[in-house]
Amino acid sequence: MPKKILLASAEKDFLDRVEGFFGREEFVLLRAHNAPEALRLIEDEDPALAFVAQHLPPDGGDAFCRRIKKDFLLRRTRVILLVQGADEDSERCRESGADAIVALPADWTTLLDSSRRLLDLPDPGRLAPRAALRVPLRYRRLPAGEFECGSTVNLSTGGLFLESEVLYPRDSRLELVLDLSSCQGPLLSVTARVAWINHPEWMRKAQLPWGMGLELLDLSLQDLARLESLVSQFLSSSPDKPAGAF
Repeated sequence: MPKKILLASAEKDFLDRVEGFFGREEFVLLRAHNAPEALRLIEDEDPALAFVAQHLPPDGGDAFCRRIKKDFLLRRTRVILLVQGADEDSERCRESGADAIVALPADWTTLLDSSRRLLDLPDPGRLAPRAALRVPLRYRRLPAGEFECGSTVNLSTGGLFLESEVLYPRDSRLELVLDLSSCQGPLLSVTARVAWINHPEWMRKAQLPWGMGLELLDLSLQDLARLESLVSQFLSSSPDKPAGAF
């Protein structure tokens, strides 16, 4: 059964962005713009997880969290309190009873890792089907690196392996622009994190060339669907072709 996730914030842009990460078939998303709406949804829908903004009207996310955690029937909903950087260490946030506190602007890797931990879910990127697809792309290190050209060795909705002699440290953020013109339409732009490195002096995966295993961080629902379609089509037409691992 799909898990229910509550998104409680007065900021529509933030709700839209979080929904882009969790709006998949394994989740049912619920939206609330204030504390009374959020309370009603928790009472009626019993979500497994709630993202609650610290500035949730009328009294703040920390007050809402304390109310939930003091209720014997509602307290089983896990709560991630989303705070502005200056509020992260405030006493009222620490004493709210939240299961996790994440500072905004959010590092999406941290947000997703916290969510998976509280929901007891595996990393979807590691389990996503991979296809041994060669897709040309341009990439650069953020925030202001120069673009380099390269190609994928394998690809999934969770990540890819980038063949490259230009290697960046683990956890570096990269901007990728994948050229899907030959199969799935226009360019696809996405942010990625360097998860691991295949360096010529320490080859972690000998079957792969020099390069980097990348985790995709901010796929929109539309781009996620494009990658799912691309990978599925490739695997259905080449079921025995090995995909390696990113």
